[in-house]
Amino acid sequence: MHRHFIIIVFILLIGIVSCKEDSKKVTKTDNEETTTLKKEKPKGLQKGCYVYNTNRSTISLQVTKLEDSVSGILLYALAEKDKNTGRFTGTLNNNILLANYTFESEGKKSMRQIAFKVKNDTLIEGYGKTTIQGNTRVFEDTSALEFTSTFPLVKRDCIE
Repeated sequence: MHRHFIIIVFILLIGIVSCKEDSKKVTKTDNEETTTLKKEKPKGLQKGCYVYNTNRSTISLQVTKLEDSVSGILLYALAEKDKNTGRFTGTLNNNILLANYTFESEGKKSMRQIAFKVKNDTLIEGYGKTTIQGNTRVFEDTSALEFTSTFPLVKRDCIE
């Protein structure tokens, strides 16, 4: 009888130890899956809308074409400034969207160059010295642009 008791205790101990090892494996697997999800690569520029909407100011950039050239619609409605809206067409190189923006403000049609740096799902506008070429305001030196996150445009669902 004493032998049967020792065998039963021994079998129970083996069962308990193996259950603990299985639970450790599951926990490790769960942590590995979480780590894998966090390492997902940034998406970069995509078709759709990028929006800044804070303190009564709105900037909305909608990418409608993303192929050899990038084009879409851009709206600036900054607090206490004239609203302007229009279309842009340009190129994406090294995560920098450089485009010509044709817009209307106060009934007047104008053109200017715009630049946005793509950082994950956010666009950061570029600023620099400009000059007039023909009827378009362009950057003097696109390699000297400064990208500030004063008005970050974040990828969101488009609102019709």
